[in-house]
Amino acid sequence: VNPFVGGSIMDSRLLSPVGSRLPFYNGGRVLQMIQARCIIRGWITAALPLGESDDVGFGYIYTLIESFLMSLYERGHGAFGEGGAKDGVFHSRRYAAFNGLNSTSLDFLPVVNVEEAELDAVVGSLVPIEDRNNDQLWRTASNGTESHTSALDELSTRQVLYKDSVEALERVTGRNNDSVPLPSLGYLGSHLSLSFLSTNSTSSSEVGCGAIELVHPVGGSTYRALKCELLRRVVEGRAGVANFLRLVRAAFIASHLEDCGKKELKDEDWQKKPKQKKSMEKSKSEEKDSASDQGQRMRPPFLLCVDELLKKHGLTHALFTRALRILSGPMREPHLRGTLVDVERETRMPGNGRHYVEPESFPNSYVRGASEMYLRVGVHVEPADASGLAVSGSAPKGTVLQLLSEPVIPEGGIAFGGPITVRVIENEGQLREFVRSMSADGSRCDWGPIFLHAKPVTTTRQQNSASGGLEGGRGNKSSKSGDGNEAGSSTVTSSNAAVDAVFSESLLHNGGYQAIELVRLTNRSPLLWVRVDPMSIYGGRVAVIQPDACIAEQLFHDGDAGAQVDAIRALAERPFRIQGSVKISTVYGADVSELPVRVLGDCLRGTPALHSSLPHTPAVRVQAAYAIAQWQNNKEISSKNTLKADSWIGLKLLKQYFAERFVDDGAIVPVGFTRVVVKKDEDQVVQSSNDTGTGNAKTNDDALYQYLDMIESSEERHLAIKEAVDIEVEEDEEYRVRSAVVQSIAAIRADDGTTPLSVVHFLEEVLVSGHESMIGSIAGEPNIDHHKLRTKDEKDLKKRGLWKDGNSAVLEYVPSTIVADALLSLCSVNAIPVSTTDSRTNHPSVSLILASHRWLEWELYREQIRSESESSSLTGVGGGTHSTIAACAITALSSLCIQMQCTRDPSQALESDVVSDGTSKLHKEESVCDSASSAQYYQSIFDGVPLRNDVTRAASAQALTCIYCAADGVMVESKESLGLLTSLEFMLSRILDSRTSPGLRQTLALLMMDACTGKICSMQRVGAVGGRGELCTSAARFLTGPLGASYGGDNGSALLMSVNAISYPAANAVNDGARLGLSLLKSAGGMRDDKTSNQTIARIARFATSLWRTINGDRAPPVSSPKDPEGACAFDGQLRCSLLSLWQWLWPSRCSAVVRVQTWEKLMGKEQYKQLGADGVMRSTEIEMKAANEEEKSLGALNQIVEKEIDRQKWRGEMASKAYEYHQFDKSKKPSANIAVAVDQGIGQPLPVVKRDVAFRQGGWIASAAQQRRADKLDGGCKVTTVRLKMKSSSSILE
Repeated sequence: VNPFVGGSIMDSRLLSPVGSRLPFYNGGRVLQMIQARCIIRGWITAALPLGESDDVGFGYIYTLIESFLMSLYERGHGAFGEGGAKDGVFHSRRYAAFNGLNSTSLDFLPVVNVEEAELDAVVGSLVPIEDRNNDQLWRTASNGTESHTSALDELSTRQVLYKDSVEALERVTGRNNDSVPLPSLGYLGSHLSLSFLSTNSTSSSEVGCGAIELVHPVGGSTYRALKCELLRRVVEGRAGVANFLRLVRAAFIASHLEDCGKKELKDEDWQKKPKQKKSMEKSKSEEKDSASDQGQRMRPPFLLCVDELLKKHGLTHALFTRALRILSGPMREPHLRGTLVDVERETRMPGNGRHYVEPESFPNSYVRGASEMYLRVGVHVEPADASGLAVSGSAPKGTVLQLLSEPVIPEGGIAFGGPITVRVIENEGQLREFVRSMSADGSRCDWGPIFLHAKPVTTTRQQNSASGGLEGGRGNKSSKSGDGNEAGSSTVTSSNAAVDAVFSESLLHNGGYQAIELVRLTNRSPLLWVRVDPMSIYGGRVAVIQPDACIAEQLFHDGDAGAQVDAIRALAERPFRIQGSVKISTVYGADVSELPVRVLGDCLRGTPALHSSLPHTPAVRVQAAYAIAQWQNNKEISSKNTLKADSWIGLKLLKQYFAERFVDDGAIVPVGFTRVVVKKDEDQVVQSSNDTGTGNAKTNDDALYQYLDMIESSEERHLAIKEAVDIEVEEDEEYRVRSAVVQSIAAIRADDGTTPLSVVHFLEEVLVSGHESMIGSIAGEPNIDHHKLRTKDEKDLKKRGLWKDGNSAVLEYVPSTIVADALLSLCSVNAIPVSTTDSRTNHPSVSLILASHRWLEWELYREQIRSESESSSLTGVGGGTHSTIAACAITALSSLCIQMQCTRDPSQALESDVVSDGTSKLHKEESVCDSASSAQYYQSIFDGVPLRNDVTRAASAQALTCIYCAADGVMVESKESLGLLTSLEFMLSRILDSRTSPGLRQTLALLMMDACTGKICSMQRVGAVGGRGELCTSAARFLTGPLGASYGGDNGSALLMSVNAISYPAANAVNDGARLGLSLLKSAGGMRDDKTSNQTIARIARFATSLWRTINGDRAPPVSSPKDPEGACAFDGQLRCSLLSLWQWLWPSRCSAVVRVQTWEKLMGKEQYKQLGADGVMRSTEIEMKAANEEEKSLGALNQIVEKEIDRQKWRGEMASKAYEYHQFDKSKKPSANIAVAVDQGIGQPLPVVKRDVAFRQGGWIASAAQQRRADKLDGGCKVTTVRLKMKSSSSILE
C-alpha cells in the first residue's frame, strides 16, 4: 500500500503473485514507483498549463517536472523499508522512522516560498537558500548497510545509469549525416533534442488536458525520459533544489489563480496591511511618505514569478529559465547564464561577418543540444621546489598539486564553458573546494598549482619496508580501525618486508589485510583524491586521471554513491598501458599492478574482506562485480586454457564471493531473501557503552539493531531474543549482487574471445543445482523461503508475542527474475570445441542448451496452467511476474544453438529425427539441439493456443528471426537469402493480427528494425527489457551491454558488444545473413539486378505493399478478422512512426521491387500474373498521385519547421569545428602572438574536435581522444615530455 497516493490505491497483495511477494528491486520497487508516477503525471498534465506555442515546442517541461517530483519522492521512499504503509510488504519499522519528510535526504524541506525578510528587502538582495547539494561528503552508516541500500545511494547510482544510457544514444551517429547523432543507436528518426517536434495545444484550464505532442520517431519518447533525468540533475546543481521547488510551486499556484479568474497579481494581493493606529488623524505629509515607501517596496521573487506565469498563461522555455534566474538570485547567476535564442546558420556577427560560434550554454546546450560534456583532468603531485615556483627568490617548501584539464568535443558535439568546482581531499580529513574556469573554446586549461598542507599518507621508510627495500625477513603488520576523518592514515606499518604473498590462500584477509591498506603504501603524497564537478552542474563525463591509491580512497570514503561507481570503473582500467608507475613493484609480496582488482574484490565481498572500512551497499557492489569482469577482460589472457596463477585473478575473486555467500558443503544453496533483525533495549546499549568506555549517551542505529544470523552461538541467540524489544524481517538485497556476479562470470573472456571451460561448468551448476526453491509449484507460487531463522528461535519469538505467521513481512518471495538473469547471462558465453569435427554432444555448450531447454519447457507448462486457470476464474490476475524466465530461456537457447552451429563443421550437422522413448540419452540430446535450432519450434510457441503472454511471444519472434538470418549466414551455397524477408513477413503478419496487443505490436516493429540494423542477436532486446518494467536498469543493460559502461578508456565491456566471428560467432552469423537479406530487399528489381527471380521480386513487392498500407492506417492483407475496419496504425502513432522508420531504412528513395512489378502491365489478368502474386502489389493511379501531391503541399509549413530545426541541430554540431577553423586562421595571420602559449604545451589553445571512430562509438572516449591527439602531436608536446622526465628522474612523491 502506497501512502503517497492517498492510502490503499493499490494493494500489491492482490496482484500477481497472489499470496506472495516480489523482491523489492526485482519488481516491488517498480510497483511502488509507478503508482506515485501516475499520480504525479496526472497532477502535471491536468493542472499545469504550458504557455504560448512556438515552432519548436517545450513539452519537455512536463517530463522535467515529473522527473523532479519523482526524485523528491525517491529521496524519501526509494529504498526498501522506506516505502509503503504500516504492515505493508515494503514497510520496515527500522527505516520508516527516517523516510518521507523525516529522511535526512530531504532535510532542506520545508522550503518557504516568501521569507519574512524578503517583504522588506531592497533591490538586489539575496533570497536565502536552504539547500543541501553537498550530500554526504564522507561515507557513514547512513549510506546503508551491506544488505540494505539507502534511498539516496540508490538515487545516485541510478543517476549514473541514466547517464550511461543517454551517452550510448548520443555517441553513435546516423547513417546519412555523421555529424548529428540519431536515437536508437543509428536508427533513422528525430534528431536528439528534448524540444524537437513537440508542440502544445492550449491551456489545460480550457481543454482539461495538458500539452499534445507529436510523436518522436523511434525512441524519441524514451530518449526524452532518460535525458530529462540528466537535465533535472543539472538544474538542481545550478539553481538549487529549493529554488527548483519554488518554481514548480509557482507554476501550480499560477494555474490555480488563473482557474479562479485572476489575470495578474496586484499589490493588495501580497502586501502586508499596515496596523491601524489609535489616532485616526494623519497629516498629509505622513500619507505622502507612506505612499512613497510602498512604491519602493519590491515584490518578492516568488510572487514576481507567479505574476509572470499568470500573464503568459503557463510555462514556456524562456519563462522557465527566467524564473529560475530570478528565484536563484545573483549568487547562482554565473551557472544560469546563457542564451535563449536558437543560433541559426544564417546569423552572422555584424563586425567581421563570421558565424556565431559561442556555445549557447544554459539552458539551450542541455535542452536542445545532442551531446554531453567530455572532460579529462590530469592530476600530478610534486615537490614545490620542482614545480618551478619561487617565493621571494627562494624555493618554496612543501608539495603542490598540478591539475590540467582537457575537454573532448566529438564530431557533432557541443563546447561547454564556465565555472567548475574542484574538490581536493587531503590526508587527515582536510577538504577544500576551488572554483576554476573551463574555457568555452575547447582549449586545455591549467588549474594548478594548489598547495597541499597535510602529512603524507605513507612515508618513504614505510614504503621501502613494505616492498622489502630496507630490511629483510618476514613482515609484520598492525592495523587499526579508521573512520571517515582518518581515511588517509596509513593502517599498514611494518618493520620487516613480507616474503610470503599476503593474498595467498592462508592469509587472504584472515589476519585483517585489506587491499586499500596495501595500495596506500604506494602513495607518498598528502593527497587522498580529487573530484571535479561534484555537484553535476554540467552532467557529463569527467575522467580524473589520478593514482590508484587516490581512486581507492575515493571508493571507500567518498559519501556519494555516484563517485564510488566512478572510482570502481576507473579501477577496472588499471594499470594503464602507458603510465608512470610507482617505484616499488610489490607490497608485502602483492603485485602492485594487481592491487586495483584486489580493491574491487574487497568492495564486492564486503564483510568477509573488510575489518577497518565500512562495507558498501548492494547497489555499489553490483557495479564492483561488473568492474572486476571488465578488469579481467582488459587483462587479455592469451587463451582460455592459460593456467598461470595470476591470469584469472578477477574470475577467482568473483567465484570466491559466490562460494562465501551461496555455497555450503560444495553445494549451491537457495537464495535467502530475508534477514531477521533484533532490536535491543536502548538503555541497556547506552549503559553498556558507558561501562566499556566506547560510547556516549547517544547511540546510533547500528548499535541498537543486530542481525540474528550473525550470532553463531545458540545460547547467545536465545539471550538476544529474550532481551529483544522488537523483531523484524528485512529484505536481504544480496540477490542483486548474486545476479551481477553470475552475469560477470559469464562475460569473462580470454584474449581470443573464448569463454574458459570453468565458466561453462560454473553456469551449468548454477542452473542445475540449488534452485529447488525457485522451481515452485505448477501454478507459479514459490516454495517456502528459508529465511535464516531457526525453528527454536521462531518458537521463542512466538512465545514472546514478537512473531506472527500472518504478518505480510514474511510473505514468500517469487525469485523468477534471479533465474531469468542467470539464463540471460548465457548469451555472453562463447564456448567452442577443441575440434570442429567433434560430435555435437561433445560441444561445451550442450550442457547449457539442455539446462535452458528444461527451464523453458517447465515455464511454458506453468504458463499454460496459469492461463487455463485464469480462463476459468476470470479474476483478471495474470502471470506477468513469471514471464521473464521463459523469455530469457528462449533468448539464451536460440543464441547457444546458433553458436554451436557456427563453431562446428557444417558437414557434421544432423537432420532432425523423431526420438522415441526408448532411444539413448545421446540421441535425445541431439534431438533437443535440433528442435531448438529450428524456426518452427519458436513459431509454435508464438502461435500456441491459448496465446501466451506478450513477453514470451516477443522472445519467440526474436529467436525465430535470429534462426532465419543465421541460416543465410551459415549456408553459403544458398542462392537467394530469404531469411530476413521471411522473418519480416512473419512479424508484420502478427502485427496485423487483431489479437496482438499494442505493446507487442510496437515490440515486433522494433525487432524488425533490430534485424535490419544488425542488433537483434547482440543486444537481446526482449531479454534485457521485456517483463521488467524498469526503464533505468533495463535501458542501461540494453544500451551498454551486460557489463555496463566504462570509465572511458579500455572498455572491458566492448568485447561483449563487438560482433565478429571470433568474439561473437552467433551474432556474426545472424548479421551476415541479415546483411545478405537487406541487400536483396534493396536491390531486388533494380536496373542492374538480373539474378533475382520474379517470384522473389513479387514477394518483396507484396511485403512492401502490406507495410506501406499498414503505415497509412489501411487494412493490409493478411488480416485475421474482417471485423476491423481500420488498420493497425489507424490510432497508433508510435507504431506508425516505427514502421515508417523501417521503410526509410529499407528503401530511402523507392522500392525497386514494387516498380518492377508495376512494369508487368502486359501480364495483368493472366494466370501467370496471379501465380506470381503480382495482383497484391500496390499501384498508383493518377487520382492517387494527385491526392498525394495535394497532401504534400498542405504539409509544406510543417516540413519547413522540421527542416529548419534539423538544420539548427546540424549547426549546433558544427559550431565547435567552425570555431577551431577561425582560431587556426587567426593564428596563421598572427603567429607571434601565440608563440609563448604554443611552447607551453598548448595551454589556452583550442583543440580540434575528435572523430567518432570505433573506439569512441564503443564508449572509449578517453582512448579515442588520446590516440587521435597523439597522432596529431597535440597530446601536450614538450610540457608533457618534461613532466615525464621529472617523474622518471626525480623523486616524485607519488612514487
